[in-house]
Amino acid sequence: MIMGGEGADPLSGSGPLVAYNPPMSSKSIIRVTCPECGGRLEIDVSREKVLSHTSRHDLENASPEEKEKLFDDVVQRVKARKEKGNDLFDAALKNVEQTEERLDALFGEVKKKISEEAEKGIDPEDDPRRLFWD
Repeated sequence: MIMGGEGADPLSGSGPLVAYNPPMSSKSIIRVTCPECGGRLEIDVSREKVLSHTSRHDLENASPEEKEKLFDDVVQRVKARKEKGNDLFDAALKNVEQTEERLDALFGEVKKKISEEAEKGIDPEDDPRRLFWD
């Protein structure tokens, strides 16, 4: 996409032009089917490079050993993706649990402070800091 640069008049479209390429994907490597030959492309989006290309002809004429290797590679990728998903879920769950523990500890501290102030006879409504908390 080409956009007007600094000093450009947005209504007329005049001024210096700047190339803008929005990110295509949040994934670093994507796999797609080639629309021309029906083969498989593996593309590194961040480096803008084709990592591999396996044509449909290669897939159809592969020996049983090669097909088994391709299948095993796919199975390994699926397992790795599942493990990564489980690891991300476990990390997120741990983060939520830690946040809950931190909030409970903070709530306990505030509750303790309020009870200490109540023992000293300090009314929370008369505390000048309350003006900034409301």
